[in-house]
Amino acid sequence: MDSIVFGPDLALGIPVLDQSHRIVFDMLDAMESLPRPAFDAACRDLAAEFMEHLREENSLMERIAYPAAQAHRAAHGYLLEKVARTLRLLKDDEEATARDIIRTLPDWLEAHINTMDLALAVAASRLE
Repeated sequence: MDSIVFGPDLALGIPVLDQSHRIVFDMLDAMESLPRPAFDAACRDLAAEFMEHLREENSLMERIAYPAAQAHRAAHGYLLEKVARTLRLLKDDEEATARDIIRTLPDWLEAHINTMDLALAVAASRLE
């Protein structure tokens, strides 16, 4: 996996979101070399981190009455389904496919941050 590191180029200027993004990228980077069952546990931890992070984003979108909230939440749903599928694959002992999905997440997250999350951050900053 080409490692994508959370750095200033991905920072949105919203501390709670930036910190969560940093945690997620660090988790994904560490997962690459984990053996089972540590990889399985890390996937469950990742799912929990995503849920918390997405609650923060959804709360922000509600507070500012974000016009693109529905599309943004749909993207979050896609991400959560990828993680849920990974957990199902691990349960079915399909580790290689589960790892393949996890390897796609850094690129997906980078694109999401640079598009949807950036637009959300701009909208939020205009209301401050």
